[in-house]
Amino acid sequence: MLKKFDRILLFIGCISYAACKLNPDSSRDYTDKNKTYKLHLNPVVGSKYHFDISNQSEVKIEVDGKKINNVNRSNAGVFYKVDKDSLDNVLLTINYDKIHVYTKTGETETEIDAGQAKATLNPAERALGYLKDAPITATISPLGEVKKITGYDAIGDKIIASFAANDVTGKKIAQEQWNKTIGEGLVKKNMDDLFRIFPDSAAHIGDSWQLTSQNTGAGLQVKNIFRLKAINGDVAIIQSEGIIMPDNSETTLANAMTDLKGKQYGDYEIDTKTGMLISCKQKANVEGTISTMGQEVPVKIEIIVKIVGHKVK
Repeated sequence: MLKKFDRILLFIGCISYAACKLNPDSSRDYTDKNKTYKLHLNPVVGSKYHFDISNQSEVKIEVDGKKINNVNRSNAGVFYKVDKDSLDNVLLTINYDKIHVYTKTGETETEIDAGQAKATLNPAERALGYLKDAPITATISPLGEVKKITGYDAIGDKIIASFAANDVTGKKIAQEQWNKTIGEGLVKKNMDDLFRIFPDSAAHIGDSWQLTSQNTGAGLQVKNIFRLKAINGDVAIIQSEGIIMPDNSETTLANAMTDLKGKQYGDYEIDTKTGMLISCKQKANVEGTISTMGQEVPVKIEIIVKIVGHKVK
């Protein structure tokens, strides 16, 4: 049984990644009929890209009169090698060349680095090392929908199998770190940040489209309006503005009910020829309460995501 405070922290960890997991539901307001642009994912087979991705979230909560600030920062460098299948889906082989995660819960600070994995006894750091060294393959549609990720579960199993049979504590820590910070935070969420921004048909400058997401377990829904602001040469400039609200259809984690609302903003630069991201900055602010075990807990959350990418020559 989780204690009340542990339930709240577990739930907060899921909320931090709620703002960027999108599924398409498009509506448009056409303002320019002169030229259309087909924005979709179409990188050249055999090409290779590198992205630097930084995520930062700060969660402020108050439990039993005690105020606690939780901070999570991750920085990752990742290579994507491009292939395609017979259905024109993009196949990306993913290799991380660096992963660094910093967390602060109250006065407790933790810092783990995949570069130290081979020399450390820290189970969380060892978990990062497995992710850094093992390839993962993602299947992504031309509209940027992540259809499948393979190699993900195998790495998690390998992490657990590497521990001694009687090392119950180490296995538990590694599993929690993998599921929360690594699996949901780095692998799955990065896919959405990079690719889930395309309209489902050709667009004119000034067109807008809506993407709505439900975050499983966190009880939040995000409605983003994306707009094609400009085309500069081979670069599409896209802006987004979204509303974050409770999703009453979701069963939340740790039996918690949410009354959280907020806004999300984003700026994107995309290569019009390949659909690959050049740069991105997202910011989300959420506040309200979570109710669990008969208590309402005030919550404030700020999330910032920055991505810079380039084609590797």
